[in-house]
Amino acid sequence: MKILKRGIFAGAVLLAAARLATAKCDPTLNSDDAASIANARAAADAACICASAATHGAYVSCAAHAINEALNGSDAQHNRSCRGQAKRCYSKSTCGKPDFVTCYKTTATGRSTCSAKSDCAHCVAPTGGSACCGTNSSCCDACTPAVP
Repeated sequence: MKILKRGIFAGAVLLAAARLATAKCDPTLNSDDAASIANARAAADAACICASAATHGAYVSCAAHAINEALNGSDAQHNRSCRGQAKRCYSKSTCGKPDFVTCYKTTATGRSTCSAKSDCAHCVAPTGGSACCGTNSSCCDACTPAVP
């Protein structure tokens, strides 16, 4: 009976430790997660040049490799679960898409989205909402309005 109790206790401890080690990335509440994303983006920006990307897919692949390398989980400050948030910055970018713009939309209820559009004419505000046609390459950066 003692062995069973010890086994159950050890299992519970291991499960609790695993949960802590794979904590969900939340850069708004955890400064280490914000730092992880910033470090991963810096590594991707250094390794992958937006202006010379042959295709969007090649650029996103380059960025994903750099992010995986930067957030490999080798120390406690780099939360591996932040890799997805960092990668979205590159998948929702205009890199490798000549003449594309970033389009930021906010609905009447305050829900915000961003995507790459072929030009500002395709960046249309939702009913009761707003839109910003941006010149920056990533949807993870605040909208820098295009000059008409």
